[in-house]
Amino acid sequence: SEATLEKFIQKGFIHEFSDIFALDNHKEAIVELDGFGEKSYDKLIKSVEKSRHVRLANLIYGLGILNVGLSNAKLICKYMNYDVERIRKVSAEELTAIDGIGQVIADSVVAYFADEKNNRAFDRLLKCVEIADEATDENSMRFNGMTFVITGSLNHFENRNTLKTLIEDGGGKVAGSVSSKTAYLINNDSTSSSSKNKKAQSLNIPIITEEEFIEKFKITGV
Repeated sequence: SEATLEKFIQKGFIHEFSDIFALDNHKEAIVELDGFGEKSYDKLIKSVEKSRHVRLANLIYGLGILNVGLSNAKLICKYMNYDVERIRKVSAEELTAIDGIGQVIADSVVAYFADEKNNRAFDRLLKCVEIADEATDENSMRFNGMTFVITGSLNHFENRNTLKTLIEDGGGKVAGSVSSKTAYLINNDSTSSSSKNKKAQSLNIPIITEEEFIEKFKITGV
């Protein structure tokens, strides 16, 4: 939790990201803290160890680069072919060439990795984690350049965030409202008279159900 992190920072256990993976060096002090004990400590260390295995986009997002959200980080990582060194050396021009990445975000990324202090801290962090291999087959960019809008209840996906993550991982985007840039409106009640359905119909944007989405894009494991 944020409160725990703040407490650890105040105690001097954490100065930078990589220190999170060295908390076992402070076991005696941690178990003596209010709200902690052997069980809480063990649970903490297990969570830390689990977090060593991370997707690159989550790692980049976790750096707290100004203006860079998780969806932006996913786009950048995908277009940089999940190459850490390419991301560190990327130019603002390369970044703004990515659909969905504007000048403000591009400048923030370039400025972050232009800072030697940030790079040294990032190097130490990289030694503590194992970055997951990302899919590089033809389906990894199946939604490239597409914008989807999701509305209504879902039957096959746990929630909208699950479906959103799937689309973003495939190079697509999920918007909150229908526009001329929308590729598909996903709505299990495709005949409803909702405002989003009406807007999609007026713009001749296809309205598809979950089943049609799964079949059209050959989604497996749902």
